[in-house]
Amino acid sequence: MISANVITVNEIISDVAIKIQEELSKVENNSFNIKLGSLTGSKILAGRGPNVKVQIDVIGDLDTDLRSEFLSKGINQTLHKMYLQVECNVTILTPFKTIEEKITNQVLLAEAVIIGTTPNTYYNFDGVDKSNVIDVIE
Repeated sequence: MISANVITVNEIISDVAIKIQEELSKVENNSFNIKLGSLTGSKILAGRGPNVKVQIDVIGDLDTDLRSEFLSKGINQTLHKMYLQVECNVTILTPFKTIEEKITNQVLLAEAVIIGTTPNTYYNFDGVDKSNVIDVIE
């Protein structure tokens, strides 16, 4: 049996979500200057003309999911991985365009190798089917 410290794991998940929300709120109400010629879409006028102040707002939606997987690593070993799947839907609002992006990332929280007993005998039956099973018995 394998178990995790649920309180610690939940604190980590909560801290990650809070930190991402704080970073998103820092981006809100940012502004920058862009040349008026760049707003026309013309390559000839790009980067020319007076500066126009553009304000952007960011709206973020955050979803976290705790995931766990077991991978076979040899005859008597199993690798256990526990990671946090973070998915953030971000919408950037500008006066000219609304940009929507989905950002997904995984954060490894824990990894452990579980060692079992070594069997006295081991048979690898890869490639054995009904037609050649008698060859294995003989």
